[in-house]
Amino acid sequence: MHQFRVTKYNPKFRDSRGVYTRDEWTSFADIGEMFNGAELSSEEYQRVEDAYVSAAIAFLREANVQQLTVNRLENAGGRFIQVADGGSLSLQKISEVLRQLRREEFWCRLEGSNAFVHVGWDYYMYIGVPHSCPSAQRHAEQLGLFVEDFASPYHEKNE
Repeated sequence: MHQFRVTKYNPKFRDSRGVYTRDEWTSFADIGEMFNGAELSSEEYQRVEDAYVSAAIAFLREANVQQLTVNRLENAGGRFIQVADGGSLSLQKISEVLRQLRREEFWCRLEGSNAFVHVGWDYYMYIGVPHSCPSAQRHAEQLGLFVEDFASPYHEKNE
């Protein structure tokens, strides 16, 4: 399986331990806050969220993955959500769920037998697919995201 870390964070700003060294927004809750002298607008947040969702779907499409399953659902806020642990999601529903995960409405892993999308803290996303997806990688980069070979810390084999 090919695993990637897909983020808005430029790897050239990581230290020798891989820690990102710049002050950047990391959450939907940061809208209206200042980062590097600029306020995070709802429009900029939406642009980046759209890029993440588009990139994830591009990887899944190129890998010919039609659905993923909700695993380890956590709904600490007790919100009404329309997904259930063990439920299967089409690509369209995955797009909706990724937006909810990005906005920290709940948490889960989206997984299949040969693919996954994991959303992590601080606006990280990890994608696993059965083969390389060069078109999806180019698409993500054109959207301003960075794609790195990286094993998901949320994958059971990597925990």
